[in-house]
Amino acid sequence: MTRKKVFSTEVITLLVIGDESIPRLSLQSLLAEEARFEIKGVAGSEDAVQQATVLKPDVIIVFAEATRPSCARLVEFIRKAVPDTKIIVLGREIDDVGLGLLLGAGALGYVFLRSTPQKLFDAICAASGGRRFIDPSLSDELFEFLVLRESGGTKQLSRREEQVLRMFAHGHTTKEIASHLNISPKSIATYRYRTEDKLGLHTRADYVRYALHTGMMTS
Repeated sequence: MTRKKVFSTEVITLLVIGDESIPRLSLQSLLAEEARFEIKGVAGSEDAVQQATVLKPDVIIVFAEATRPSCARLVEFIRKAVPDTKIIVLGREIDDVGLGLLLGAGALGYVFLRSTPQKLFDAICAASGGRRFIDPSLSDELFEFLVLRESGGTKQLSRREEQVLRMFAHGHTTKEIASHLNISPKSIATYRYRTEDKLGLHTRADYVRYALHTGMMTS
């Protein structure tokens, strides 16, 4: 990917993905006012992968509403098509499970639509440089959870337990995990029981939180 320069500052090329016309056009207008950004194109979710492949922008901005209920899946498809392109997601609401799925799929950032334009600009610049950016109102909650989890102490997981934890956190069923690891569903249940006993996890949301905070969602 090539980048033009404006006053010795690298210009970051962008592709905006969204199915809601007004928010998409508003975002396009907002970004067009920034000399450090160049909008290569806009597209709906159905054309996202094709446009990303053709345009190869530095950063893709995806509206979460545009791809409901499969935003994480679209992010994953885009990442596979253009692995050098960075992706951030804009949305109205999200919980830590949804955030974990997006990050696990390959997104580098998440910004609330209610945030200031500067937060979005910061996220774009961070993603362009390969750095993660999570909306501060979310990152504070995640940090508190991490501190709480670490203060409680955890026992070390076996390699197989980590594999099961990671796959369950990514949304796979017991049957799918068993097939992938070539072991029985009963064994998967045993590994999950051990993991839950060691870490105090009880729900899929707990699995996603733990995997997110320990880096398993992106490893």
